[in-house]
Amino acid sequence: MRSTLRKNRAPVVSYAVMGTPHTAISEEYLPTDTADVVRTVRDSRGRSERLTVRGGEQTDESYGLTDQRGALSLRKMNSVLDINLGRRTVRVQAGAKLSEIDRRLGAHGLGLPVVGDHRDITAGGFASVGGVSTASHRYGMFIDQIVDLEYVDPDGRIGTCGRGHHTERFHRILGAGGRAGIITALTLDVVEVDKDHTMLTTDADRFLDFDSFVEHATNEITNPGSAALQVGRWVDTAPLKVARPVGTGQVTLGAVRFGQWSSLYPTAPTRGLRARREVGTRTRKSLGAIASAAGGRAGMPVRNAAAGALMFAPKVLTMRDAEYLADTVINSSERGPAYRVGVFAPLANYGSVFYGLHDLFSAHRERSGCFTVISAMTYGVRSEYLRAEAAARGLTPADYGLITFTCRLRPSALPSEQLREIVAGIDDICRSEQGLRYSV
Repeated sequence: MRSTLRKNRAPVVSYAVMGTPHTAISEEYLPTDTADVVRTVRDSRGRSERLTVRGGEQTDESYGLTDQRGALSLRKMNSVLDINLGRRTVRVQAGAKLSEIDRRLGAHGLGLPVVGDHRDITAGGFASVGGVSTASHRYGMFIDQIVDLEYVDPDGRIGTCGRGHHTERFHRILGAGGRAGIITALTLDVVEVDKDHTMLTTDADRFLDFDSFVEHATNEITNPGSAALQVGRWVDTAPLKVARPVGTGQVTLGAVRFGQWSSLYPTAPTRGLRARREVGTRTRKSLGAIASAAGGRAGMPVRNAAAGALMFAPKVLTMRDAEYLADTVINSSERGPAYRVGVFAPLANYGSVFYGLHDLFSAHRERSGCFTVISAMTYGVRSEYLRAEAAARGLTPADYGLITFTCRLRPSALPSEQLREIVAGIDDICRSEQGLRYSV
């Protein structure tokens, strides 16, 4: 039966940079299948309407000729179409959430090897930006798991491509952020795993100085051993001025700098471990709820405490808990606008890239006060797709460490001149160290 295209004319707002309003949207289109996407793209071209495409949370790209703009959201294209137990693959629509796909696979003793750390990430959105996770040192990127895909090009034509056919087009669409075509369906590799009952134990190392943290992260990424998941986090806060509780004036609190590296290993489940995991889960959820309710400047210490809780990852948790650990706490603490960038650093130059990015953002904070908290997350990525991408750019193929910096803004946006200066500095680091920028 032919599905019906739904149009919602209520105004909505698009966000292209974290917390920064970008474009007013006059109409929202909610297709339920590929035919609906084709009609929407063709109609928008006929009306010379610029179409913003949303894969769910990541993709936000535009097609068209004018400033008039509508939004095509794939959130209604969210079905799991087929689970092939023999081939160990799953076929899904692009708007299907990875958490829901994983839940469906779990009933068959299967799971996705690479998922994002938030439950609302969709298959199409993750594919459009490449997709990495704390398991990428073992399985590579999300796009390394894609067998084939269906897409609609900017002219409204349906196409298919995959590892074994139209491979050049396949690589052009993957990681392109929607610019080469709107992904409508994907076939993904899956692995045999029971994420709800596979227990992991955390081997954590904590640091108060940046040099030791980078050295340790370099060693762990280079030699991950049997770790199922791995992640490093570093937090560097600016001095905070707060009003005195009594009297007038302000008190300046000192900067806080700390980090943790966590390697998580499978362990045999016992009654004691399950009980310990249950206590940890309840604690994280309570902390997340408290942080969510702590608004405004007065709530900043509480939100920062929630983010800091991630530095002390639970000793025992299930694989599914571990994959979505950030979703439990850090979303509640990371409010407000931010500048975020990720760079894939070749392992041979990993330390140089990390220091270069840290020094770049710290210098801008010291000079202009544009950033408050500067935080970094990092882990290893061994990806055939990235190796091919490096070769295509004339670089030496390598294994990488992903370094993602998130810099909280003060005030709510960077001046355009300063933004260009920061981008130029990042590009200089990538050129000199053979790094690859990653859109996050």
